[in-house]
Amino acid sequence: MLKLLAHHTLVLTRISVALLFAPVASTEGFTPLQELQLPGQPPLLSLDNEAVDLPSGPLFINIWASWCKPCIDELPALNRLKARYEDQDINWVALNYGDSLFQVNRFMATTPIDLPVFLDVTTQFTRQLPMKGLPVTFLVDREGRVQYQMDGYADWTDTALLDHWESLLPELVNEQ
Repeated sequence: MLKLLAHHTLVLTRISVALLFAPVASTEGFTPLQELQLPGQPPLLSLDNEAVDLPSGPLFINIWASWCKPCIDELPALNRLKARYEDQDINWVALNYGDSLFQVNRFMATTPIDLPVFLDVTTQFTRQLPMKGLPVTFLVDREGRVQYQMDGYADWTDTALLDHWESLLPELVNEQ
């Protein structure tokens, strides 16, 4: 009886964790946020295992994990998005949520990520953001204010989403 109870507890825990990180359907694009600053200097790592700070804004931050299927599914289109807007005054970051440096390097050996990749191994930085799950994307202005958030998988080739993204660019890149 105790084994059965322990098994059910383990299953419920796994389901709870899965639901916590279940993607939210993103049909409306970016949602405006008000009065949200990026957290202070985060303890992030580069792929060279060096401490690194996020670049200053304007900033496109996509938070992902190697175990997150929607995150993996959106990476090819995310790579194309960055290539398409490479000439814009935007700093791009693919911020990994909680994987070790070894896990990220092993993942990237088979899955290319064309954005600069930083690691939040402790999740200390990302837990300060209003995340509803993974993946999640934040747009940050020059002043370090988080202006927009998009929860869940995004099809970065979708015309409506690209139109929405393009409509937000001037607000992010212009001097305040």
